[in-house]
Amino acid sequence: MTADPPQGFSQDFPLSPAPGQQPWTPAPQPVPRRSLPARPVVTGLIGVLVGAFLVGVPWLVLSLFGGGSPSGRSLAAPPQLGGLSRAQEAIAKLDKTKGQSMIARIEKTDRETAARVTAAYGGAGAVVQQYQSDQLERGFQLIAVRAPSPELIAPYEDTEALGLAAPSTELVRVGAVQCLVHHDQEPAGSTPDPDRSFVTNCQRTGPGLTVTLRSLSSEGNRDPRELAGIVEQAWKELA
Repeated sequence: MTADPPQGFSQDFPLSPAPGQQPWTPAPQPVPRRSLPARPVVTGLIGVLVGAFLVGVPWLVLSLFGGGSPSGRSLAAPPQLGGLSRAQEAIAKLDKTKGQSMIARIEKTDRETAARVTAAYGGAGAVVQQYQSDQLERGFQLIAVRAPSPELIAPYEDTEALGLAAPSTELVRVGAVQCLVHHDQEPAGSTPDPDRSFVTNCQRTGPGLTVTLRSLSSEGNRDPRELAGIVEQAWKELA
């Protein structure tokens, strides 16, 4: 049990120090050291790199490590590629009147895709063009940009554990061209049917140019060596 304080005494303030006694002051607290990510310069660099990856800017990473830089020079798609005509011309040959809406849609798609490629590669010149056979049975899309790109990769698949004859996506190299080939799932011990496999896309890249060919159908796009040859044709015309 404690005694009541004397009248006139306030508990809101401490007593005055006794004669000869130094007043009490709180000890200074150490200033917390900023961690590395909290420093402005490092934070800014991390923000740039993260932002670049989020919007898909492979040219930034490559340029930081000496992989070249994008060029704003324009590109023009070849009138024919791999024996196929520009999609607009192939459609017009079949029925120009009825095909107008399809032609307009393809032109818009290619134009908008090219704009996105240019934006993703920091303003590099780009061109996108669809090509079709005369009967529109076979088609592929050319995507070219004046900038380097990372190489293609095929995701790892443990075919032994999955009991498969081959991975569903295979990386095939033909000279300087890389192609991704899709295989239907076949049980281990069997041979994948080449008629059920097709090339999804092929790419060749260098310091100032990347040429990509993307299949629009499996028909006619089954041989990676043929598609790689078409990429090389485009490369020579665009380089």
